[in-house]
Amino acid sequence: MIRTLLLALMCCAASPALALKCLSPDVARDVRAAAEGESSWLAVNGMLETGPVPRHGGEVPARIWGWALGEEGFTRPFDSRITLRSVCFGPWCGKAASGKLAALLKREGDRYVLITDPCGANLWPEPRKRQIETLRRACLKAGCN
Repeated sequence: MIRTLLLALMCCAASPALALKCLSPDVARDVRAAAEGESSWLAVNGMLETGPVPRHGGEVPARIWGWALGEEGFTRPFDSRITLRSVCFGPWCGKAASGKLAALLKREGDRYVLITDPCGANLWPEPRKRQIETLRRACLKAGCN
């Protein structure tokens, strides 16, 4: 009996722990990852307006207004309804809330999609000036405007 209990405890202790390990948010890394694909991306800096994001992933309508990146920086007025897509990695899903943000929007046909994952890629809430400048420089270099 004691051996069985000891064996069961050892088996439980040997199993891998479930944890999501994300790199800290990095604007330049996210821009490079977006540029590696064949998709077209647009950098924006402004305000996000969205309802509740599905807890288990999915899409919801949202709106972003502010400025899109042009050759002179974030100077092109931008006001568009978008699709906010929450992606999940196992039990962890992307989140977004209404408020100030800088983001990369993916063009899918005639719509823009903000893809948010549990590690925070493509979306920088309450962006610092340094993040906005990094987004500007990296996108102009990578062609995501």
